[in-house]
Amino acid sequence: MEKNKIRYLGLGGIVGPVLFSASVVITAGVRTDYSHITHFISELGATGTPTEEWMNFVGFVPSGILIVLFAIALLTFSKKKPMAVIGSVFMMLFGAGMAIAGLFSCDQGCIPNGSLESLIHDRVSAVTFISAIAGILLSGFSFNKLSFFRKFWGFSLFTGLVSIVLLAIMINSFESRNLTGLWQRLLLLFLFLWTSRIGIHIFKNTEQIS
Repeated sequence: MEKNKIRYLGLGGIVGPVLFSASVVITAGVRTDYSHITHFISELGATGTPTEEWMNFVGFVPSGILIVLFAIALLTFSKKKPMAVIGSVFMMLFGAGMAIAGLFSCDQGCIPNGSLESLIHDRVSAVTFISAIAGILLSGFSFNKLSFFRKFWGFSLFTGLVSIVLLAIMINSFESRNLTGLWQRLLLLFLFLWTSRIGIHIFKNTEQIS
């Protein structure tokens, strides 16, 4: 793949998170019944809500596609190292999961054991978060052997470990819904900071590779 194309694919790791975050802020702003602290982000795209189409088709779906493009750029630097390849594939699953979560909305309130569409959304969302964390950790381990990314291996492992803790806390809050929205947003913040930082590096430095 041409270096210039790789550079711009890397931007997906930045533009995707920005688009998604902007969609969350905008759609939540028109919902007086919505709280960033207690509600799932998916509730902004829940079936039958006034923000359903915006959150799903401006937020989830295009942002997920952009993350997939970022993961393709990441894959081009794998140099056929198994851990790097698998890490990139997991990041593709992260992006694909975001897009699929937008195509299959949860029911209002994102309650468990809802409609088939809601169940698909829930299962896909779980795989999406796990894939993102696995992708970051595996990429981090592989970065130590890839000169282009070597300086990011510690940052990647730190991000992955913190994300595991935040995911566990978020899951533990599901029953009480105490601060669930906050934990979810902190988790996404760490995941998106990683894709953005790596995406910036790819965009700024790809042409310097001989």
